[in-house]
Amino acid sequence: MLLALALLVAASPFPDPWAGTEAPQVVTVSTGEAIDLAALATPGSYTIVDVGAAWCAPCHDAARVLRPYLEEHPDVLVRAVTLAGQPWELGESPAAVQLLGRRGRIPFFIALDGDGDVLYEGHDVERVIARIDRTRARRSR
Repeated sequence: MLLALALLVAASPFPDPWAGTEAPQVVTVSTGEAIDLAALATPGSYTIVDVGAAWCAPCHDAARVLRPYLEEHPDVLVRAVTLAGQPWELGESPAAVQLLGRRGRIPFFIALDGDGDVLYEGHDVERVIARIDRTRARRSR
């Protein structure tokens, strides 16, 4: 049964979770290559590093949650790390090893402020949004 499910996932041509997104602030920065996390921070903006994969249903769900948020908040950027390959190859990706470490599952988000300080690391898209909103509100006082 598990083999049949793995073959089904491997044969399914899932699109990238961010495919078709018209938000100008979404950029794919890696398909598995290691990245320079600090270089992704943009002064005056918040950056969400979204680590996901085309075959990952929760990654697609998270992208659907983030799309309207990005439309309302042009100061929030998404830098997508869309891991290529199959689920069982996740540990072979330099980006996955670098960003996920022992966490080992996706989606995974890292939120940075404009100075490159990490505001959030975790798997919950609602929490990353809430952390950015709280930080924005605190800094606007």
